[in-house]
Amino acid sequence: MELKDKDQLRNEILQSWLRSAWVYPVQGPGERTYLRLTPGGRLKMRRRIGELEKTLGVEGEELARQEEEDGSLPAERDRLELAMMVQAYTSERRFIESQGGSLGTPAVTLEEPGDEDAEGQPRQG
Repeated sequence: MELKDKDQLRNEILQSWLRSAWVYPVQGPGERTYLRLTPGGRLKMRRRIGELEKTLGVEGEELARQEEEDGSLPAERDRLELAMMVQAYTSERRFIESQGGSLGTPAVTLEEPGDEDAEGQPRQG
């Protein structure tokens, strides 16, 4: 089995999400292309996050936080994909809610820096 670096794995994961219609490209400001989750992709991602968390025995939020903070997540496909799913799912929910959309209870919640109250607890509401 050939070892791959994280950039190769990320690219493969994103390509598989595109092929499976979990995401679609959107042209953003500055001629940048962003990937948005399809409604079906959000549902499938919710299910897959739960499956991977159970299989790996780790919370997706912790892996995503580890990767965001210092990039120290090992180049292991399932762990990297779980971290990417949590990041994508959380970002998509924030975007929809910022546009006035209403969604049900989140499968995962990745707190933004500064989302804590004075005691370091996540803000409610």
